[in-house]
Amino acid sequence: MARGFEVVAMDCEMVGLGPSRESGLARCSLVDAHSVVIYDKFIRPEGEITDYRTPVSGVRPQHMEGATPFAVARLEILQLLKGKLVVGHDLKHDFKVLKEDMSRYNIYDTSTDMLLRHQAHLDHCRRVSLRVLSERLLKRRIQNSLLGHSSVEDAKATMELYQISLRIRARRGQPSLGVVG
Repeated sequence: MARGFEVVAMDCEMVGLGPSRESGLARCSLVDAHSVVIYDKFIRPEGEITDYRTPVSGVRPQHMEGATPFAVARLEILQLLKGKLVVGHDLKHDFKVLKEDMSRYNIYDTSTDMLLRHQAHLDHCRRVSLRVLSERLLKRRIQNSLLGHSSVEDAKATMELYQISLRIRARRGQPSLGVVG
């Protein structure tokens, strides 16, 4: 448990909207510190979907039938994030599609954790994907389905990587990313 707040991992899947195919939120998944799913919904973004990005997003037209409207989902998600340490990979994209200022939250981003990169022997890389970190550190493959990514699988992977980082920091006697005991 974090200092005065809980930990939640988030991952979002996006679709392209309008002629410019600007990213819009189509699915959001949140898991708790034990990787239990606490939120997982398909979300109807504001605007016309012009690219489902299915090979990456896993989102298909049928997922939008009965999907939660963006405005409703946004409020639900932000309520669940409130007062928590938000864990994820390259979170700036998730917060952008949520139309939320990331600086208002306590975050831990696996994409910027140099300890994870070092542990995975990827010090030489400028950017490291969640897929590669998972292969190297969790010893499992993610994001390899022909059906596209799973935001639940990705959120669980980021939570596990966060916990690995905590253990590395504890062994090295380094600050614990706001987590006590």
